[in-house]
This record gives sequence, structure tokens and C-alpha cells, in this order.
Amino acid sequence: MSTAPKLERFAADNVVVLVVEDDDTTRSLLLRMLKTMGAAQVLEATNGCDGLRLACEHRPNMAICDVHMAPVDGLSFLGGVRAALDAKISAMPVVMFTGAKDSAAMEKAKSLGVQGYLPKPFNPKAFASFMCDVAAKHYKTDWSGVGTPPPTKDAG
Repeated sequence: MSTAPKLERFAADNVVVLVVEDDDTTRSLLLRMLKTMGAAQVLEATNGCDGLRLACEHRPNMAICDVHMAPVDGLSFLGGVRAALDAKISAMPVVMFTGAKDSAAMEKAKSLGVQGYLPKPFNPKAFASFMCDVAAKHYKTDWSGVGTPPPTKDAG
């Protein structure tokens, strides 16, 4: 009997992640993985409009978003996040997630300040490591909005 691979965990204990994905199976998988990684809460939306509403209502620490959805796609979601008047929302790390190899969409996402791109299908360990790195880099100087900071090693 095989066991699931051990996934890297978030350094903070109160990470809230917003998943914006129209495919039920993929969204469910992401939810389970993020919970295994230690996310305190995972919010779910099936399109960019619902995702933007949840981002404004709950102010999550980070988001992962599919590119191609209807009626509001991932690039529109990212643009809405970056245009938000609330600084916590506009600065929220957003990772795009797509099966398409659309260089124009990637360039547009970069111009909107996306933190990275993950291809579908994905490797669970690589996904966990990437998401933990994004969270750690974004919150390296301010852990107050995320929960308990990671322990530091004594210098001497």
C-alpha cells in the first residue's frame, strides 16, 4: 500500500489561501493539498468574479488562480486584485495555474505582477514547495498578517 508524498508545509500557522478554479476535480485536489500543507483556511471560487468578491470579503494571504474560466477569467481576477483600494488585497501574492501554453497570457500576468505560473498537470511536491516559497518571500518582513513566524536559529 503506497502513501501520499509528504508535502512541504507553510512556515506560518494561519495562512488563508484563495483557490479560483472552475474545474471541480482540480479545485478539490488543490483544497486537500493546501490543507495538508497547513493552510488554516482555503476559500474556493469557480470564476474570477466570485474570487474577487471572496478576496475583498476575507482578505486571504495568497491566491492561486486558473487562467481560463468564464464568465470572468484569471487575468481579469488578477487585474481586479491589483486595482483594489485595500493595500492588503492589492499586494496579495497571486499564482496563475493553467494547462494552456499561452505566452500572451503569461506576459499579461507578468505585467500585472503575478508571483508565478504553475503548469497543469503538476507535481504535488513541486507545487507545495513553490507555494511555500511564495508565501515565505512575500511575508518575510511582516508575519503579523499570517500568524506565527517561523522559528529562527540561534546565532551562537
